[in-house]
Amino acid sequence: MSFSSSSSTPEFDVFLSFSQDAKTFASELSLSFSENGITMKGDVLHKGASSSLGSERNEGIIRESKVAVVVVSQRYPTSTRCLDELQTIVRFYDERRLSVLPIFYGVDVTVVRRQTKEFAEAFEKFGEEYSSGKVQAWRISLIKLTNISGAPNSRDWIDDDWMVETVTSQVMRVLTDKRVKQRATISRTVSKAKQSINSLPTKNLGLVGLDRPMLALQEMLDLKSNEEVRFIGICGQGGVGKTTLARHAYEELRNSFHAHVFVDNAAKICQQVIKSTVSHRRSLLVVDSVDNIKQIKEMEDIVGLCCPGSRVILVTQDKKLVDEFGLEYVYEVQPLRYDEALQLFSQTAFNQQHPPASFESLSLHAVRIAGFLPLSLKIIGSSLQGKDGEIWRKQLQKLEGSQEKAVRQVMMKIFVKDVADAFIIPLKL
Repeated sequence: MSFSSSSSTPEFDVFLSFSQDAKTFASELSLSFSENGITMKGDVLHKGASSSLGSERNEGIIRESKVAVVVVSQRYPTSTRCLDELQTIVRFYDERRLSVLPIFYGVDVTVVRRQTKEFAEAFEKFGEEYSSGKVQAWRISLIKLTNISGAPNSRDWIDDDWMVETVTSQVMRVLTDKRVKQRATISRTVSKAKQSINSLPTKNLGLVGLDRPMLALQEMLDLKSNEEVRFIGICGQGGVGKTTLARHAYEELRNSFHAHVFVDNAAKICQQVIKSTVSHRRSLLVVDSVDNIKQIKEMEDIVGLCCPGSRVILVTQDKKLVDEFGLEYVYEVQPLRYDEALQLFSQTAFNQQHPPASFESLSLHAVRIAGFLPLSLKIIGSSLQGKDGEIWRKQLQKLEGSQEKAVRQVMMKIFVKDVADAFIIPLKL
């Protein structure tokens, strides 16, 4: 059985998916679960071959379950209710929100995977009634299910009682693992919270003002949708924080995908390596420093190999590029707000959230010179760190006027100092 994590705490332990010809076996499983303290939705055994529970309600119950036990029998592929359930189960499994245990009851897993015999007949009939896209989605869900490790085929069982006991033990083991991991996660969260209270979290330096952009970006990414490979563009002027936003989104979201790659320079991309990583998988690909349409088209060729549900984030200064390519989802990063800019500058210049009272006026002046751009704020703040007020006034007076000129001047000073330090030859006394 494969294990996946969930960000919330589901209400039920198990969701049981089965068709009418496996109802007796499902009843025995349900009784065993109940005797061993494993919870299920109370009316789950009242499901028939047609849907007596609405599809939306079923999806809600699956979402509120930790483990899905799928009993695939001969009549399973003839039930649209079963196939809809399976599609939802596989989607949640792909999103790492659900553990899945497949049981092949009276059918050979090879027949299910290749969809021959009764499975071929069922889908042929469905093809006359439902769209090809719908039927194909059901087919893919069944194929994916056969690739998930689970209980042995029924032909290898001693008897149904033995199998019920085996499945119950497997479910109990997975639920125990989930509880242990959940406790460990809570412990780590509490520990991190205590650390953040006792000291300034330097790992978050430079992440000021990312809450609003991340919310907007997550809406565009729409990770719940697995119907397409979606391109998202991040654009904005130099130094506004595009790369910081893209990197933060990558770190936050990468565990939601089967494969993930961050390319820091589109000009140096290695197509073969990326293709081998994301091919036929639900993937997250972030490409920074995109500066021409050819690079975007190269990305289009690569992601053609990705599974539906994949996301590609392209980062560029040139909004015309994403407009020319016709991206539907584009987020344009804006300079920081006044309070955010002052906080970021203070973190860099003073290693604290707010400037000291004696430096407040000078800090406000520096923020205006930096144009509220994160990169400029960090560069100027770093250059003034540890200096007295008089040096601050002289430095800021020189930087007054052009924000670009200010950054270039500070960068040049830092570069010259670093080069000079590198060539200092110690005297031997």
